[in-house]
Amino acid sequence: MTRGQLKTRVARILGLAVGSDDDSVVEIALLEELANEAVVDILSRTRVFVRTTNPTLVVGALTVDVPDTSLRVLGVSRTGAGETLPSVLEEGNRETLDTGQYAFMSFDQILLGQALTTGDVITVEHVPAPTAMTNDAHDPSSETYGGVPVQFHRAILDYMCWHAAAKEGDLTVSERYRVAYEGQDAEGGSGSDLGRIKSATNMRGTAVNVRRRRLALQADTDARYWS
Repeated sequence: MTRGQLKTRVARILGLAVGSDDDSVVEIALLEELANEAVVDILSRTRVFVRTTNPTLVVGALTVDVPDTSLRVLGVSRTGAGETLPSVLEEGNRETLDTGQYAFMSFDQILLGQALTTGDVITVEHVPAPTAMTNDAHDPSSETYGGVPVQFHRAILDYMCWHAAAKEGDLTVSERYRVAYEGQDAEGGSGSDLGRIKSATNMRGTAVNVRRRRLALQADTDARYWS
C-alpha cells in the first residue's frame, strides 16, 4: 500500500476525519508521521530489509565508523589485501578482543581487534535507514522508503492505529492494536505482526535441503598421511 492508501485505511478503521478543515489537516499530518515511524520501527526490530555497506577506512586505525544511515548492525566481516573471501568477525568483549573479533565502542563506532592495513575492506551487514515518505504515492515496499514487502504492510497499519487511537483517547482500542503489532509483552513474539515478520524471514529458503560435507580427519582423505 502507498502512504495515501495507508492513511485512508487507518482513517476508515478509526473513524478519523481526513478532509480539508483544520482538525482534519492535523489528523492527516499525524497519520503521515506515524506511517514513517512505523517503517523505521519495523526495520529496527526485524531483519525484513538488510543490505551490506563498506565504510571508509583509515590505515592503522583500530576503529571503524558505522554509517549514519544504519539503524542496526547485524554483522561485520574483513577482507585483507590479496584475499578473495572475507573473514567473518565475531562480536567480543572490547577489553579482551582478539584479531578475529570486533566490539561496539559506541552506537556509531566499531572497535577492531587488529589495526587496519593497506588494502583491507570492512563489510558491514546492516539495516539501512529509509528515506521518509513525503508523498501519498510513495510506497514503503520500495527500497528507498524502507523495503517492507507488501505482505507485511498490516504491521504498518496496526502501528498507525495503535498510536492514532491513543491520540484520540481511546486507550482500549489503542492497546488492542499495540498487542497486535508487538505482542502482549512488547517483545514481538509469535502471533504478533513483528513475530510473523521474524518467522517469515527466518523460514525464507528452508525448502532447499542444504547438504554439508562431513567432517573428516586428514588421514581419512589423504593416504600420503601414512606414508
